[in-house]
Amino acid sequence: MEWPEDFAEDHAFVELLVPGVSSDLDFEQLMKDTEEKLNLNANSIEQQLKELQAKIGDSRTAERPLSPTEWLQWFSLKTQQSVRPVTQGHQELMDFFRALQQYLRSEEESKEEVTLQLLLNLSSQCGICFPCNHSSSSPLSSLHSQLTASSIQLLHTVREDASLEIQEVWDDVRLQLRRYLMDRLFSRSPDLPGPRQTTDLSILERVQCLQQMFFLYPESEVLQLYQGLKRQYVLGILHSTLSASQIGETGFDRLAMGFCSMVPILSQALKEELHVLSALAEPQTILGFINEAYLNTVATEFASLMERECETAHRDNTAPSVKTKKYSVRSRATVAPLELPTKSRSFSLTSHQLRALTQLACTLLGFESDVKELVTNTIFIDCTGDTPPIKGILKKSKKDSDNTTESKKSTTETTKAKVLEFNWRSAFKGLVPHMEHCVKVVLDNVCAKNLQQEEELHSSGHISVSLSLITRPTFNTASNTHLREDTFSSYSETETPRMIAKFCGAIMTEMDALLPLAAACNESSLLQVRSSFIESCGRAAFAMLGRLQERALEVPSSAPLKNLHALLATCIYVHQRLEHYSARLKDSSTAAAKITLTPLPVQKYKDTVEAMREQLTSYCIQACYTCILQDAESHHWADPKPFYEGERCSFSVQMWFYFLCGLRSDLWAVLPAELARDVLGQVLTDTLQLLVRRYARARASYRRHLQIRCDITAMLLYVEHLMWSLCESPETLVRYNPSSVITIIAGGSDWPYQIHNLCEQLLTVLVIVTAPLSLLHRTFMIDAAKETSPDPPTIPVIRWLNAINPDVFTEQAIRDGLMGQASLACQLRLLTSDPGCNPKLLLQMLLYRDCHLPRILLENSYFSQENSSEMSTESCKAGDDFMISLFNLFSCLNIVPKALTQALQPYLERAHIWEHLYTLADTTRTVPVVVSCVRDIVTKSTNSLLLHLVSMVLGWQATEEPGAALFKHTVPENVLAKIPKDWNYTPLDVKGKDTVAKTIISLAIQALSFIFTNLPMAVASLPLPIRFLFQVAEKHLSQHARQLRLVGLLIWALLGCLIQGLEDPDTLEQISGLALDRSAKDRLSLLAECVQAAIGIQQKGVPKPSVHKVIQALEEKRPKWTQLQLQKARKLCSDSVFEQGSERGLAAAELTEQKIGLMLLEVCHKAGGSSYLRQIYHIIQGNESAVVDWAWDWARLLPAYQGMSRVTFRALLANRWEMQEGAQLEDGEKAMVEELEKAFLGCCCTPGPQNPPEADETPGKQAQGKTQPSASDEGSTP
Repeated sequence: MEWPEDFAEDHAFVELLVPGVSSDLDFEQLMKDTEEKLNLNANSIEQQLKELQAKIGDSRTAERPLSPTEWLQWFSLKTQQSVRPVTQGHQELMDFFRALQQYLRSEEESKEEVTLQLLLNLSSQCGICFPCNHSSSSPLSSLHSQLTASSIQLLHTVREDASLEIQEVWDDVRLQLRRYLMDRLFSRSPDLPGPRQTTDLSILERVQCLQQMFFLYPESEVLQLYQGLKRQYVLGILHSTLSASQIGETGFDRLAMGFCSMVPILSQALKEELHVLSALAEPQTILGFINEAYLNTVATEFASLMERECETAHRDNTAPSVKTKKYSVRSRATVAPLELPTKSRSFSLTSHQLRALTQLACTLLGFESDVKELVTNTIFIDCTGDTPPIKGILKKSKKDSDNTTESKKSTTETTKAKVLEFNWRSAFKGLVPHMEHCVKVVLDNVCAKNLQQEEELHSSGHISVSLSLITRPTFNTASNTHLREDTFSSYSETETPRMIAKFCGAIMTEMDALLPLAAACNESSLLQVRSSFIESCGRAAFAMLGRLQERALEVPSSAPLKNLHALLATCIYVHQRLEHYSARLKDSSTAAAKITLTPLPVQKYKDTVEAMREQLTSYCIQACYTCILQDAESHHWADPKPFYEGERCSFSVQMWFYFLCGLRSDLWAVLPAELARDVLGQVLTDTLQLLVRRYARARASYRRHLQIRCDITAMLLYVEHLMWSLCESPETLVRYNPSSVITIIAGGSDWPYQIHNLCEQLLTVLVIVTAPLSLLHRTFMIDAAKETSPDPPTIPVIRWLNAINPDVFTEQAIRDGLMGQASLACQLRLLTSDPGCNPKLLLQMLLYRDCHLPRILLENSYFSQENSSEMSTESCKAGDDFMISLFNLFSCLNIVPKALTQALQPYLERAHIWEHLYTLADTTRTVPVVVSCVRDIVTKSTNSLLLHLVSMVLGWQATEEPGAALFKHTVPENVLAKIPKDWNYTPLDVKGKDTVAKTIISLAIQALSFIFTNLPMAVASLPLPIRFLFQVAEKHLSQHARQLRLVGLLIWALLGCLIQGLEDPDTLEQISGLALDRSAKDRLSLLAECVQAAIGIQQKGVPKPSVHKVIQALEEKRPKWTQLQLQKARKLCSDSVFEQGSERGLAAAELTEQKIGLMLLEVCHKAGGSSYLRQIYHIIQGNESAVVDWAWDWARLLPAYQGMSRVTFRALLANRWEMQEGAQLEDGEKAMVEELEKAFLGCCCTPGPQNPPEADETPGKQAQGKTQPSASDEGSTP
């Protein structure tokens, strides 16, 4: 491949990231582009080296080609040899330097820029190497002189051993230029009072200033000077933020507020500094610079401020009788603050002061984490010190390095592996005994106070546990990232309790608040604070545990059952927090590793959780056994009188259901979702087992047998109602899980599987015991004799759901799974019945049936209302928020690229949104919120291109315009006349308008080539759902077919947004963060016109001739290349989407658990992804409705039981009322009974009397009359 020598910017790496789950074509394009850029860059290096060799005139040949490193070494030596020696006398050189000295002392404008450019021209054009030794004021000058004295003197440089007078004049010239450059780097800002602040120079301008200083002084001295400036800058930021926070704040609070405000500013400055230094110095040098200029400055000043505040706290907190004269004050410059004696504390910290110190530690921990991440991501080295950056290099201790000689020190300095030095912790050393004591006192007092308040409340007769909601705290600044990490553990939302006991919540809040301080105290001198925290946590944990266990023993004798739910939730929460503390306080440091939370309290809470859970389930089950399900009146099966005329079910069955519903409500309110579901499942399963046994043995009279049918029918309906809360997926609800049996055998639990089995048994009892005798006889006697009974299914089938609701749970749904409208209704019911938001189920439901549910929700929103203008502002705002959440969710689902369009298409067509996508770049018109969402995603891609284009223009200005400044402010004749004649310097000609125009056109060609080179990657960086949306939209815009024929709608919109950005100076300055002058704006505006012309957009007015020149020149250099790039980009707008959809599938039935998990992971990794899901979930909850309908179809039910166990059938048959002694039967009924007895019971005698009824009567509410069968059903077949 031929290297396009004029367009090196094409292959600069731009931040255009391909979505994590994208098409194969996208990744193929990414790999091709990356490989091409790497190959072309390598070829460019080799080509440039060959051209340099040809220019220098090397005639040597070698058997093998030289490596790039050997080329560079040879080139360096050849360059030194190619410089002509200076043969003139000292006087001629002195005259030139004096002329420069006088010129710099004049009042001429831009004299420093002109002088610098002149010296650079002399160096590059004439090969003059000006002295670059250390200045006389530099501490490195003596060392440098020793090193240069023994070095080889080059013949082609200006002699550095010239007379002292020449050196003094040259030093004065350098000094004046240095002052100018330093002032540029660091000048007084009118916005901030006090010390001078860094100016708004761009990163590129700062790099150029430092490079110019490298031309005058050694790199080490320049970096040392620059380091001093940055140190002043850091101090200026610190002092200004502290001054701003002084209003209303004192003591440690002022420090906490000040550092909280300072950290974001300092982090941003450090980020820019890393970009500047990475262009100039090696990584190890950068680490040393960051340590000295930033980290040590912060640590030193922080120590000084802390010492001052310690003095204030000592004065304010000390009792009058305590002597304080012996309290010594250290210098402000010391890093280690004052260490107070621990034998007798001179003062005590208050809890408020301890909170402020914790906030300080938290802020600095966040700053430390941010700096590590910044350095690692910018210069790509390990800066933590955990492992050496280079294998085999060990970090030397300060003690060892102090013993080395200066020469050896300079030699090993380059190989010594540096790490980031965070010394701010040492500022806390002087407060260690006070913090240790205060942590103990604060936690002990908080614990004692809340336990006492709880005891007083309990003694006053308030037996219910007071609850507090578990909330996620919010923070005002980004510097509190570490505090957020300390607040939340690794447990998911479904594993975390919702409410806990109020007294424990207050204690845990205080412990959470002090955790960052304990985490920060990981150095040996600070471990006393961590130890105090751990010991106090242990005492508080055991104190809370004792109270929780005490209150649990009161249930149910003197406290309500719901107390047990709250106590269990509290134990779980404390257990999770203690586990988090243990993990958070584990440290790699040997000393700190010994100071950690012991496993005893964690284990105690774990055991208590298990015990309370067992107590809760056992109590609920026993309450049902001994009380709720004991109903003598309802269960007097031999009673010849009907129970409430057969119009209601048993009281016990109704009360059992009400009890379970109340239990579910209480569990859902406080316990973690998973545990709540597990407890309800166990209670329902165990109580249902009792009911199955009871009704399987029941032998009712003629008047009471319909009550059995009514009770079982009610139980099945009740269980179906509760099953929605126990199942996590439609498959669990309607089908058996093959692995459930293995799970149960292994000692686990699978409540849905067990409940299904029990309900199948109840349905069997219902059918055999209460079905009409005539139908039973025909099924098992007549039909069974005619044909063989059907073979039982190889996989167990759930019949009872189909029996009570055949419209939803059809036979096909039971066999193959729910589909169609039934599946959607099932998913919706499952979602709204779940204890918490189930993200996987929600995502699956939103995608089901081509996103049917989102379409329904949008149709019922204000977006589809004819009179939407009459809607309230609040309703419109809520609708817009829902649309934004829906769009942001679907736009990142690259596995199902059609989903976004399917969800929005009815609305897009009804509201005529397609046209807005054609004019997407037009920001002057008011557009629907969905269009704004699309524009935000597209402009995010174009902004990456705009940022690099701005950098290109500024780079051009930095390299071309300084030369122009030399001619705008010409070098005085008296200076030019003093240039030594032997240098053969020829002043550069002033660039005319034609030359400038050619340069501008050349820049526009490079920039246009860059745009079209990266256009395919810009398209690939867009999510697949957005690309598919534009693909569908293009089919609805036939009126614009002529304009879109070449580029397509997506590229039309993308390039339109790019053009709009190039023409909008405010957008450019906002993206780049730099102020653009008129020259830069004009060049970017010209580029916008060139892009318009390249894709055929009609320009306003007469096209500029320069635009035609740019397009023509690019076409001449690369014939038909622009069209090729457009085709390549357009291919990614169509083929990749269809390929993605055809290979990976779009229907919810094809979305496997793994794919749903991948999509969920992609959603949650996106900023705000989890909140979008939660918002959609709440909207669905408010719009959910469900209708249950059922009917018994005996003719359909009975044949399914022909193959049932003979033993089971015989036992249940014997319980029918017709089989009882003394049953009054008609002749036809007697004949059927005799046949059944002969066939299944083996004799004509009737069974013995039934077992006596159990338990006492429990009142209950009447069931719905329409669902209860009556005596008239006896001989009917519904």
